Amino acid sequence: MKDLNRLRQQVQAAWAKVPLETKAKLELKMAVGHFHTLAARKHALSAAPRPPRELAMLQSLLHGDPDQLLSSTSAAVPQGLFTTVDTDGAVYFGNVDYDATDPGWAYCLPAMIETMNATPPFKVGNVIQIPDNTSMAILGDWGGWNGPAQSIAAAAKSSAYLVHIGDVYYAGTNSDGGRLDPYEPTHFVNVWPGVAGRSFALNSNHDMYAHATGYALTTLAAPAFQAQGGNCFALCNQAFRFVGLDSAYYAPDNRLEDFPGYMKGYLGDPQGPQMAFLKDQIAKLAAGQTLVLLTHHNGLNLDGSIPKTSDDPYQLWQQVTQVLQQIPAAASKKVLWYYGHEHAGAVYKPQQAGAVTVYPRCNGHGCIPWGLATILAKSTHLLWFEKKIVGPGSNYFVTNGYATLALNGASLTEAFFDQNGKQSWSGTFP
Repeated sequence: MKDLNRLRQQVQAAWAKVPLETKAKLELKMAVGHFHTLAARKHALSAAPRPPRELAMLQSLLHGDPDQLLSSTSAAVPQGLFTTVDTDGAVYFGNVDYDATDPGWAYCLPAMIETMNATPPFKVGNVIQIPDNTSMAILGDWGGWNGPAQSIAAAAKSSAYLVHIGDVYYAGTNSDGGRLDPYEPTHFVNVWPGVAGRSFALNSNHDMYAHATGYALTTLAAPAFQAQGGNCFALCNQAFRFVGLDSAYYAPDNRLEDFPGYMKGYLGDPQGPQMAFLKDQIAKLAAGQTLVLLTHHNGLNLDGSIPKTSDDPYQLWQQVTQVLQQIPAAASKKVLWYYGHEHAGAVYKPQQAGAVTVYPRCNGHGCIPWGLATILAKSTHLLWFEKKIVGPGSNYFVTNGYATLALNGASLTEAFFDQNGKQSWSGTFP
């Protein structure tokens, strides 16, 4: 957990740079987050949508903590006294790093302010041949280097290829001369378990809170990731074509008044460079070859339902499924799609999108402490989800984990593992 005195200074210094008209809009959002957090401490959460965790403690940090919410997160508070699990699995007052009431999430505001107007240009990456027989580990929302992330690193490093589908916590910042905390190096690049030439990483909302400065200038420049070459990339062999896409760079909710923002995944203009790259990769699908998509943002709602116009995943789902209709007739019409952003491990039932069948997988449980999500428990759209409780509560914490793909010619075996490398689910695709 971040040093509270340093965090308070960072937040207050950033807040002083926010324009007055934007402050007024953010104050309203902060108040909603504050009252939601108060309700969580009283075990009285409503059915209303959960405000982003980045807002939970901002008001307390800026205004002297009048309700002693910050005190409720201290190590001196007995674990479980205030602990509440929301319907989506978010854990409040779990007294661990990265739970929904960790004050450190407020650091995303100074990260955004201090890197304003510094976004590096988008780069289209490389197309890389991989063996027909190989293995791949997919880590999602992993970049926090807490205990579970460390265990996952040790368990997943035996795979030949390692792909991170996004999120470095609290935000993907470089030190920037000491003004910011260097989370991109310390929580990701310096501790990444993969090797050069076989390591890949996607951009995400938490990297965009630093305007992709850490992602572009540190991760993509690191020896382990240099082969990737840009924000999007492809890995292909005779049977499969993996396409990694940046769903955060072009997010429409990218203004300061949208803070925390970057929650709505989007691939950019239909005629832009990333969409052109995706269309080109689709056009190059050979007879019988299968497309595997990798993004940070989720394509479906957490429960596995297709998003409607008011849902955050709507734009990404529409954009992806529309372009999938261009898959050549001879190629496979079955598309496997791995994403994170939601902090769950879940295998969803196939969804039909025109002539294409999409097989969605959520793999965002690489680091964040989570509880048993009743949204998932009640869903009719799932084949499996991770619900193994490691404690101390009866509904928290659910084990963290990662996914693997074993490629053997035209055969692909999927598996989800818990944080200690024990298999939780496995199946052949499709």
